[in-house]
Amino acid sequence: MPENRLFEAWTMETDLPEPFGEIVKNNGGKKLSVNEADCSCYNPMNRGKSAKLHPPTLRALLQLARIFEGKDDGAAGVQRSAEQNTNYYCMEYPKEDGRCVMAYNPKNGTFKGCKVSDAYYNLQTVVRGVNAGEEYLAVLAYASIVDGELYNQEFQKNFEVLRKQMKNGWKRSEKAMRSAFICCDNLYRRISSMESIQSDAVPLEPEQLEAEGRMKYLPPYLVKSGIYSPNFRIYGEFQILGSSKTKRARTIAELKPVYQTGWKVHEESREKIPQLPEDYQVSIDAQKILESIVKTPARFFMMTGGAGVGKTTDAKIIAQVLGVPYYYFTCGPETDEMTLLASMIPNMRKKPECEPEFPVFEDMMMDPASALAQISGSYEDGIESAEAFQRILSTAFQKGYEAAKAEKDFVLVESEIIRACREPSVIEIQEPSSIEKPGTLTRLNSLFDDGAATNLLDGEMIRRHPETIVIMTTNMDYIGCQMFNESVLSRMNVIQHRGELSQEEMIIRAIQKTDFQETELLEKMASIVQKIHAHLIREEMQGGVCGYRELENWIWSYIASGNIVESVRDTVLSKAALLEEDRAELMDTYVMPYFEAA
Repeated sequence: MPENRLFEAWTMETDLPEPFGEIVKNNGGKKLSVNEADCSCYNPMNRGKSAKLHPPTLRALLQLARIFEGKDDGAAGVQRSAEQNTNYYCMEYPKEDGRCVMAYNPKNGTFKGCKVSDAYYNLQTVVRGVNAGEEYLAVLAYASIVDGELYNQEFQKNFEVLRKQMKNGWKRSEKAMRSAFICCDNLYRRISSMESIQSDAVPLEPEQLEAEGRMKYLPPYLVKSGIYSPNFRIYGEFQILGSSKTKRARTIAELKPVYQTGWKVHEESREKIPQLPEDYQVSIDAQKILESIVKTPARFFMMTGGAGVGKTTDAKIIAQVLGVPYYYFTCGPETDEMTLLASMIPNMRKKPECEPEFPVFEDMMMDPASALAQISGSYEDGIESAEAFQRILSTAFQKGYEAAKAEKDFVLVESEIIRACREPSVIEIQEPSSIEKPGTLTRLNSLFDDGAATNLLDGEMIRRHPETIVIMTTNMDYIGCQMFNESVLSRMNVIQHRGELSQEEMIIRAIQKTDFQETELLEKMASIVQKIHAHLIREEMQGGVCGYRELENWIWSYIASGNIVESVRDTVLSKAALLEEDRAELMDTYVMPYFEAA
């Protein structure tokens, strides 16, 4: 097999970047190591193993580390589909003659790219004396360290060593050199030996890197279209690829100054403003809704997706960032038009323990001021008997009216939806698709229209506050879910269909919510949950669930019991399958293989 152009002999002759150049110089000037410990696990030699330092690969690794550490204005990210499949690995960073921009497709191994300075130009191919290909290697290195199809544990582990050494000033040169050898050998083997490595290989169309090859140009109109904009694991700030549209996950504390509205909230409602941790990360989808709320008249949103993908959490985050109270209304099969607005609840108030004492006629005639004070509590010297009599009758009537109200068996209470409509707020209407009669929600259409008003059962006209944010959260795929009435859907400004959380997103959220720091164990747990979820879908097992909530419950149970295997039975397997034989199969297939060897 001919040598890949990225690793042709002349590329080895290029200068090593610092500090590797100085370290090699001090060690005799050798770029080759025959130490087996310096070789990657893909090195095929049984005897006489060796690994080489590859200067373009090392320059790529240092560039990637600088992006991760925020030491220059480069950026790296992944574009994923709604199904969480990787479309492109994206990167851009400055070079001497312009900003290098690349998008790599892992399905067919092709690059698209350009160089941007005063205009858009073709990206240089790999040519001696012109370009040694470090930008291509940087993208492939990035693809090897982020969660996805090309993730490689050995490469990621050794890249983190290099990153840490760079951060600490390269104090452990021998440790840095070992990881440098392994990273160079690893990437070389995975790119150049695709047939022998197979599943761990990095796909690459070799002809595109040649001087007369088919390197695909990325023109301005495609760059600005957002087709190649990253939306996941974004490091740094993209200036070219989706510069105005690409967002990165940011914390509540970071977003508050950006989206605080200053809307006036009733003092008694302030306790309803959510108090999630300020360092909690805000999803890209939630940021999009915040952007719409602040910059447009949009006030009606819908989020659909499976349990545990963060719909309710995002609704609370939006309220907290905006600085407004959060209300919620949970729908069910029996929810009707009346309960959307108000409900009858039992009167829990107690009757008075004793009846009030009223003055007799003789007392009122002889001392009207004292008679009035007996029932009203205030003594008015000199009051005439006629006026006192009228005041006593009025007071007695009012007390009788209040007592009658208190003795009713049921009272009418307005719903959380109506309460939220009285002030700036976020009202989350949960699981509206569970309502058996899809037309029920149309009762709210008048509140969602421009008039924003509806009549309550007691005749009161209620008007929706213009800064009331309505967010519907639901899942359309669960048993019992109904289709929405088209008139309700048409009133939504934005409808977001949330995909399943990736393993990495699960881990990040779990650490934030549980403060569980055993990351290696957490990776195993998240992987098990995802595999069981995929099994339920593949085998069409109805009545079972397995997602982020099950992972979080498993963590809490493990923290309490200290038994990782026993805790999975009651928190994950018990909700995934109802039959004992199915739970046993899931345990043997997906759980025990992770822990039997431990």
